[in-house]
Amino acid sequence: MMDSERIKEREFEDLLGRFANFIRIHIHKYNLYKYGLDPDDVSQDVRIKIWKLLDSEKNITNYPSYIKKIVNSSVIDQLRKIRREEGIFSHERQVAENEVVHSIEMARVKSLEETVGKAVDLLIESRRQVVKLYLLNLSIQEISSYLNWSADKTRNLLYRGLSDLKKNLKNMDIHYESQR
Repeated sequence: MMDSERIKEREFEDLLGRFANFIRIHIHKYNLYKYGLDPDDVSQDVRIKIWKLLDSEKNITNYPSYIKKIVNSSVIDQLRKIRREEGIFSHERQVAENEVVHSIEMARVKSLEETVGKAVDLLIESRRQVVKLYLLNLSIQEISSYLNWSADKTRNLLYRGLSDLKKNLKNMDIHYESQR
């Protein structure tokens, strides 16, 4: 090991020895446990910053003041780190909750689609054709053109088919109220 490294280590140990109680008192005054912080983590951060300070060969005239600033910045850094982590966990939890809600909603929609599909399949063939096309958002004109039927026949089969569909759904314990 080089002499400059040994000198730096001795100076580091000397500083920590002289200011250990000072550092401990300033760390504990923040009551870090209430924030979920371990004072030893902050103390370790302070040691690292002091080592870097000695490595920079900066000329410090008032060590107590400078060390107090290091303790304060270490506490602030640790608090910011916790807040950042809490923000990430909060975001992840929110995303997970949204995924669960979305999955539940998708399952509900899928179940409803299957139920409506079964109810439509119970209709007589002519009404079933018209109702299925109507549920695909085709207009009466488009349906009548597609099936080569008159608009009156298509409208009549659609209205009767929708009426039968409501009855089938009611029998399946699905109740629909028109929002008029």
